[in-house]
Amino acid sequence: MRLPRGLPGSGGGQLSTGLPGTSDAATAAAIAAVAVISGALAVRSMQAATSLALLVMLLAIHGQSRRAGLVGLWTIWLLAPGLRRVLALAEGTPGADPLALLPFVATGVLAVIELRRSTMTRSARITVQVAAAGFLIGAPMGLFGDPQAFGFAMVAYLAGLSAFVLGWGDGREGGLTLVRVLVVALPPLAVYGILQYFFPLPAWDSSWLDTVNLGSIGAPESDHIRVFSTLNSPGTFSLVLAIGILLGLGARRPASAIVPTTAILVLALALTFVRSAWLALTLGLIVFVAASRGRTAGKVVGVIAVCLVALTVVGGSNSTTKAFTQRVTSLGELNEDVSAQDRLRSSRELLPTAIGQPVGAGVGKAGLAVRLGDSESNDFIETIDNGYLAILYQVGLVGFLLIVTAMGRSVFAATRALRTPGSRVPRGAIAAVLASLVALLVAHAANDMLYGITGVIFWYLAGVAHANEPRGEPGTRKGVRRTPE
Repeated sequence: MRLPRGLPGSGGGQLSTGLPGTSDAATAAAIAAVAVISGALAVRSMQAATSLALLVMLLAIHGQSRRAGLVGLWTIWLLAPGLRRVLALAEGTPGADPLALLPFVATGVLAVIELRRSTMTRSARITVQVAAAGFLIGAPMGLFGDPQAFGFAMVAYLAGLSAFVLGWGDGREGGLTLVRVLVVALPPLAVYGILQYFFPLPAWDSSWLDTVNLGSIGAPESDHIRVFSTLNSPGTFSLVLAIGILLGLGARRPASAIVPTTAILVLALALTFVRSAWLALTLGLIVFVAASRGRTAGKVVGVIAVCLVALTVVGGSNSTTKAFTQRVTSLGELNEDVSAQDRLRSSRELLPTAIGQPVGAGVGKAGLAVRLGDSESNDFIETIDNGYLAILYQVGLVGFLLIVTAMGRSVFAATRALRTPGSRVPRGAIAAVLASLVALLVAHAANDMLYGITGVIFWYLAGVAHANEPRGEPGTRKGVRRTPE
C-alpha cells in the first residue's frame, strides 16, 4: 500500500531534514562550521563539544535515514549518562551539564522535524494537546520560583511528550525502533550492571557516586550497590529493564535467543533491588498474556518463572539471592517495612498542600530539576516518592487531571489498537505496547517516570498506540476528514 506523501516512512523509510535546494557546498560549509565551533568548545568544555557534535551527527543521520536517526536517538538516551561520567573524570561534573540536556534537545528537534511532515489523527492530537496543557498550567509559578530549575524540568517534560510524534511515525511505518534498540543494547548493558555488583566499580562510576547524593544506591547486602549500568539510578535502570523484557515479548526473535537474553535481563533487574519495578513487570506480564491471548508469551514467561524459582531455591544459601528474595517478598509485608511506611507518611502529609494549590507550586519545584536550581526556598522538594503526587504538586489539580487523562487515553488507544484489522504493527507487538504502558503507570506510583528516558518511552509508546487505532476513533465527527491510509 502506498503511503501518503509526507508521512514518515514514505519513500522507503527516508525522511529528508534538509531545506529544499540546499547544495552540497552549503552542507559542507555547515559541517566545517560545526567542526570549528566544536573545536573551540572543546578547549573550554569537552561535554559541550561532544554534545554539539553528537547532535549534528544525529541530525545528519536522520536526514539520510529516519529509522537510523531514531536508533541513534535511543542509543544516546541509553549511553549519554555513562559518557557524562567518563568525561567528568577529566574535567569534573559541571553544574549545567550539556550532555544531560542533549537527549531531551535531540528528541524535541527530531519530533519537530517529523511533525512538519506528518499528520496525526484528531484523537492523537487531542491526547498531546491535553498533556501539554497540563504541564503548561504549572509554568507561571515555576518560572517565577526558580527559572533555571523550571527551564530544565519543562524541557524534560515537553521533550518527553514530543516523543509521541516519533512513536506515531514508527506506528504508521510499522517498525518500532525502540524495540530494536532495546533487544540489541539491553543485554550488554545488563552484563555491565551485573559486573558493577560483583566487581569493584570502574573509576568513572566510583567518582560519580562520590559527587552525587544518591541515597538509594546501597544494596541490602553489605559492601554492594544496587546496579545502574550506564544510566543514572537503579530505579531508572530497573524500569528500562522491565520495559525491555515486556517489549521483547512481542519482538520477532529466534527462540534460541530468548532464553539467555531474558535470563540476563532478569538477573540484572534482580540486582537493582527495586521492588516497584518487579510489581510493574508482574502486572505488565499479566496484561500481555491477556492481550495476546497467550499465543506468544509462554516461552518468555516460563523463562522468568524459572529464574525466579531458581533464585528463591538458592536464596537461603547465598547472601545475594537471600537479600533479593527478602526484598521482593517484603512487598506483602508493607506494614512492617520502615521505608514503605515513611513514604506513605510523607505522601499523606504533602497531599493536602498539593491539592490546596490550584495551579500547583510550579514545574521544577519537585524532582531532579531542583538540584539544578539556585533557590533555597522551602517549597522546593527534591524527592517525592510518588510520581502522581509529584505531578499534582507541580501543576495543581486541573493540570494533574489533564495529564492523567492523556495517559489514560493512551492506554485506551492501545486496547483499541488490538482490534484493528490489518494493523501495520503485529498484534503481539501491540500487546507488548499495552503491557508496557500499564507497567509504566504502575511504576509511576513509586517515582516520577514522566521525567527522563522513562517518560520518553511512555509517550513514544502512546504515539505507537494511537497510530494503530481504528480509523473511526471516538470523537471524530461525521464529515471531518481523517488521515488517509
